[in-house]
Amino acid sequence: MYKIITKSIALVLVLGLFLANFGEVMLAQEASSSVAPDIGRIMPPIAPDTSNSLLFGQKHSYSVVFRGNGEAITYAKIVIPNREEQALSEFSFEIPKVSPSEMIMYQMKLPKECVRYNYTDPNNPCVEYRDPDYGQDYYYYGSGQTAEYTRIKYTQSGNTYNLTFPNSVEPSKSTAIIISYAAKGYVDNNFGLYKFNFETIKVNSRIQSVRVAVDVDSDLLLKGKQSSVNYNEAGSVPMAKLGDSSAISSSELDRVVSNIGISGALIKESKSLAPNESFNVRGEYAKNWLRLYLNEVIIAVLIIIVIIVLIYLISKYISSKPKKGTDETTKTQDKTNNIVNKNSIHLFDLTNVLVSLGSVIVALILSITRASLYLLNLPILYDPIFMLIISLITAPLYAFILLAPAIMVGLRKGWGNTFSILILQFIWFVIILVLYLSLFQSGLSEVVLPLWLRPFSW
Repeated sequence: MYKIITKSIALVLVLGLFLANFGEVMLAQEASSSVAPDIGRIMPPIAPDTSNSLLFGQKHSYSVVFRGNGEAITYAKIVIPNREEQALSEFSFEIPKVSPSEMIMYQMKLPKECVRYNYTDPNNPCVEYRDPDYGQDYYYYGSGQTAEYTRIKYTQSGNTYNLTFPNSVEPSKSTAIIISYAAKGYVDNNFGLYKFNFETIKVNSRIQSVRVAVDVDSDLLLKGKQSSVNYNEAGSVPMAKLGDSSAISSSELDRVVSNIGISGALIKESKSLAPNESFNVRGEYAKNWLRLYLNEVIIAVLIIIVIIVLIYLISKYISSKPKKGTDETTKTQDKTNNIVNKNSIHLFDLTNVLVSLGSVIVALILSITRASLYLLNLPILYDPIFMLIISLITAPLYAFILLAPAIMVGLRKGWGNTFSILILQFIWFVIILVLYLSLFQSGLSEVVLPLWLRPFSW
């Protein structure tokens, strides 16, 4: 008996440690993928190799924000190298599948970059310049230097747009155009589950790289999102407000352009697209977590039900085995077996299976609720004393949730069932963890706030 109690306490401590940190571990998964873009902001610029960058085609970047009405607000940046021997003055592209509205285009002109300074001459500190690299994500201007944006006039023929550059592109040079438009047609509404299929712009030239950053409005949830941060800044400044000036400089537009293809909850990339080839980005979003992961929830529930049914059938098969011997011998053997069975392990007992599953579910709810507190970003949540109080409160709760049901069953059916329930609790936790990792991916952080901290709506 002493060994059984000792093993039970040890198992509860191990399981409690897993459950106490389950929510925090799942929430920490998402932070890693969204940090990389910000690193470039604090790193010094790397000198681009302009002699080779023009040989591999254009570079396309997109920031797409999907809304609850199925509309997509798209910002695109296309870096266009001129590999011809004469100046490039015209350009055309195709936006497939949809009919955009509110189309606006600007040609971007960056100042030359200083590569060698003369610190002894404050009036003329830069002694050598180089042409700007429009393909880099971050631009480093010297004192008093700004980017200029010139409105582009275009003609449309079906889904094809033809334009003339306000500033022609010299041979072996490059330029960039910024395109903004709204469009419906990328999204299908399936009873509250929005499935999108965004297709990038087609051009009659090879595309070296294409990167699409996808986000949704703040009241929506995106499946498979890699960050819980709201990245809708790219769509916060309508370019139409910048007017029709021939050449303008705008800090708001600088901010929008710098976020194109970088800031997004979900980022997809492709390389070396052939001429007239596009890149498709598919995904799903919804207004609440349950609708977004309804199919996965049904699959998980069905898997758990199948496991329970299999255990029930196994237990019925074991109990239905015929007993050999005379009636007197059988009665004596049954009494002996009852005494032994009270201290035996019964992993296929249906009561033990259901009790262990229920206690694990309650413990997981407690873990998620505890983890959701840290999403509020309240200063008190980072107070060591407050964190200690939370730990002192939740630790006994975990022990009660895991131990109380097992002890109650043990008092009625024998202490072997208590240890059986504790073993089954650990097995159920492993099964639920596997289901989560295989079905829901980053869905845990999305369920926390919608279910606990804001009204639930279908």
